[in-house]
Amino acid sequence: MIDTRKPARMLCASLAVGSLLSLPLHASDHDESHTANTVTAPTPAVAEDSETSTATDFEQQASDAWLEGKLETVYLFNRHLNNFTIDPDVAHGAVVLTGAVDSTVSKELAGELAQGVEGITDVTNRLTVADDTRGNENGRDFSERVEDATLTAEVKTLLLANSETSGLQINVDTTGSEVTLSGRIDSSAEKDLAGEIASQVDGVTGVNNELQVNS
Repeated sequence: MIDTRKPARMLCASLAVGSLLSLPLHASDHDESHTANTVTAPTPAVAEDSETSTATDFEQQASDAWLEGKLETVYLFNRHLNNFTIDPDVAHGAVVLTGAVDSTVSKELAGELAQGVEGITDVTNRLTVADDTRGNENGRDFSERVEDATLTAEVKTLLLANSETSGLQINVDTTGSEVTLSGRIDSSAEKDLAGEIASQVDGVTGVNNELQVNS
């Protein structure tokens, strides 16, 4: 009797063998091929771009640190502000002011002085007011006091920067754009130079030179 199932079994066996032959001989062959196709070495251009970016970031950080120091110096020599309670944070030329001041006038003054610093591109004033009791000082409006405070800071900074003047020994006070210099210094030449420096500041309308020369 003829077995009709034999051709069917042979066909199935042939298909199975064909499927096995189509598989990779070793699993490692597949893994090695996949790894070779996916791993690439960094190009020199990418490394150069990274170095350039690092140098640029360093220069920006140095510039921001310099601006912070400059602004803190302005606050330090302003008699209306306590620089120890004001924290300026500069990033990419923009400054954020945090901390506490004693009045809204002081808060606005701190913001105005920051905007006047060369290199500062933007000011975010987040200072909080601890005690707003000072009001309008001597009847002068805010803009006049800001102008006087700014002139005081500019004169004081120039006196400190000049090697021929004892900036730390000279007191600077400004009222109505008129500057008064007081304190004790070493020579008449230094007194004259300090007065000349103050008079050259843009916005100063007069200088009362009350400096005393040590005998």
